[in-house]
Amino acid sequence: MLLQDKLDAVKADCIANTSPKVTLVRQRAVEALVASGLGERATQAGEQAPAFRLCDGYGRAFSSREALRRGPIVVVFYRGIWCPYCNLDLRAIELVSRDIRNLGASLVAVSQQTPDNSLETQRRNELSFASLVDAGGKVAHAFGLRWKVSDELRAVEEDCGMDLAAFTSDPSWTLTMPARYVVARDGMIEYADISVDYTRRGEPSELISVLAHLAAH
Repeated sequence: MLLQDKLDAVKADCIANTSPKVTLVRQRAVEALVASGLGERATQAGEQAPAFRLCDGYGRAFSSREALRRGPIVVVFYRGIWCPYCNLDLRAIELVSRDIRNLGASLVAVSQQTPDNSLETQRRNELSFASLVDAGGKVAHAFGLRWKVSDELRAVEEDCGMDLAAFTSDPSWTLTMPARYVVARDGMIEYADISVDYTRRGEPSELISVLAHLAAH
């Protein structure tokens, strides 16, 4: 089954078990984000990737500059452990993680979560790659992926028991648009898949195709 088919099933189940008001507000938030043009303004293929240095939940550092000396990087931005779509996406990427490494690439995930939540994301999804802690969403901002939740959406999510500030240890109620990047050794972005609609993601096989092309050239 394709990843998007699984995501569509989760969405259908979510809609069936959520009040129409909540569903409407969430959909309006997606539509507003699309209309804002943030997805088009975010860092795209053909641009230089912002350099970054982040730590995982254990405090171990990952430097994009150092990793690029060894080969390409696959960077996966995700919203958080509370997002079922992100968990499905991460598990799908885990299924191709060995292929990614066999093609000489490093693989990391990035979120605004606390170290503990980042570690729990790795454990729950049985990830062989690190989830890096982007405190305050600084790296997400550098890639143009960070956005502020509207008051309407925040009120609805809080009514549903969601406390984003607790997950991120940041009171700003900002989120990162899910995205995948393949960065070549020269720091140029070869592939960008930005999910302005968080319920939609590309297939992980696309990453393998890009990396295979880089390996062949």
